Amino acid sequence: MPAPRLAASLLIIGAMLVTLAACATPAGTAPEPMRPLRIVNATFDGVTALAIAPSGSADFRNVALAQPLPGGQASIMVDVPPGACHRDVRVTFRGDRSLVYRNLDVCRHDGLRLAVGSTRTGRSTPLKGEDIQVAGSP
Repeated sequence: MPAPRLAASLLIIGAMLVTLAACATPAGTAPEPMRPLRIVNATFDGVTALAIAPSGSADFRNVALAQPLPGGQASIMVDVPPGACHRDVRVTFRGDRSLVYRNLDVCRHDGLRLAVGSTRTGRSTPLKGEDIQVAGSP
């Protein structure tokens, strides 16, 4: 193949590859929506801080609480930052005692019940579905 024809063919192939790459990349896609999560505080202590991270990560993001969440069945709705379904939730109670509730599936469950008698690693009870999530369980 003569050099000018080869160069023209390569230019056309290159243009087609750029066009295909542009079509495969979604332009202007909407950001992933936040997931609402109801936190029910069934403990005797007030919750003073809440943070959420991808499961197994130390990248906790603080969730703004307008005021402390009192114990005794009080609840609040929070938005879970976009990302994977499995999350770790760090709860800080009055007196700076913190528990991490591990591996909560926020896609299957719409809430987390903070239970009396939670251990250092945390014990969570989803508000929707049949399963009970235990800290550290898959």
